[in-house]
Amino acid sequence: MADSRTARFDALVAPHLGTLLRVAFRLVRNSADAEDLVQDTCIAACEHPADLDAVDHPVRWLLRVLHNRFIDRSRRLRRSNLVNLDEADAAQPLICERPGPEALLLQTEAERALERAYLRLEDDQRTLLVLRAEGYDLTEIASITGIGKEVLRARLHRARRSLARHMDEQDAGHAPLRLIRSKT
Repeated sequence: MADSRTARFDALVAPHLGTLLRVAFRLVRNSADAEDLVQDTCIAACEHPADLDAVDHPVRWLLRVLHNRFIDRSRRLRRSNLVNLDEADAAQPLICERPGPEALLLQTEAERALERAYLRLEDDQRTLLVLRAEGYDLTEIASITGIGKEVLRARLHRARRSLARHMDEQDAGHAPLRLIRSKT
């Protein structure tokens, strides 16, 4: 009995562990939390093997479970009085320890600005952008999140607009950086 469950898990879940871990890491920005999220997803797959067997695309079912666990985790953290130190540190700008050429500096600053803007997005917006960045089309994302395609299209548009707005807000506060960018 245990061997058949292990074989079923290996066939349906194991091939998608890399994808699950990448998506989870992009959502939570922390390896340990990403691994916990994937572990919770795998436990759900083990607890509901009939549901997983019934779907045509197991990765979509797994990503939907991962998405739901991420949203539940985010809601729990918002209600909690505890502050996650990893998330508190992520909001502060990172400091480059070794000086490099101007191009490296600009690239690093742009990556930091994108990271800060990304972290300011709502959890649902981050989820949609992560799934899109992973290469899933609208139909697949709709299947994973349970959101209709037309609503999904609008939410993706708002997520992109929100990310751009957060980037512009940061850019407005960094006038010297804009001057450096215009010289290159």
